[in-house]
Amino acid sequence: MNKIFSDAVPNPSPASSPPASPQHTSRLATVLLYSGLIFISFFVIALVVITALNGGWVNHILNPVGAYFSMFQLLWPEQPLGALEFILTKSFIVLAHKDPRSALNLWTLEYDAITLAVYCVVAILLGRVLARRPTGNVTSRTLILLGTVLLAGSVTYMTAIEHCSGATWVGFVSLYGMGFDGFHLYPVYQWILALIGIGILTIGLRKHYAQI
Repeated sequence: MNKIFSDAVPNPSPASSPPASPQHTSRLATVLLYSGLIFISFFVIALVVITALNGGWVNHILNPVGAYFSMFQLLWPEQPLGALEFILTKSFIVLAHKDPRSALNLWTLEYDAITLAVYCVVAILLGRVLARRPTGNVTSRTLILLGTVLLAGSVTYMTAIEHCSGATWVGFVSLYGMGFDGFHLYPVYQWILALIGIGILTIGLRKHYAQI
């Protein structure tokens, strides 16, 4: 009789995970909210700077990768790695200021898969920082902000009809705009800036979490 009764009432499985607490759910929602706002701020800040320097506002949005998707499908069965590299180097989003008279894009901001991925990772990291401890040491916050700006800037591309015709790193376009045009477009400059940004961001994050 006792055996029947014990079989009828199943014992809770020790491997079953406990339900998420309201506090955990609230913190996750806060992280997602901060991360989303930071991700959007990357676009807004870049647009404000480009608009202030070049004039005009976004009046044209393009999706170049869509035009190459059929070619990607043709390449994928025979050369999957080549097809993946091909599609990842195309811009997913292009925000442009188009001249209504000439129908030319006077300037554009272009975002490929790598740029969007870096933005997303950095936004999540900063979202976790803000959700865990909104206030902290001034040094750590300054390092985190500086590292974020350098890293995000190292993967941001644009065009300006006065200086370049294709998507070019914003650092080169900025130097062209200031009159420094006697150098070659080597990607090593971007890598150096990205590594410096990652290093400063890492130091800032370590200092931040050391205070918790």
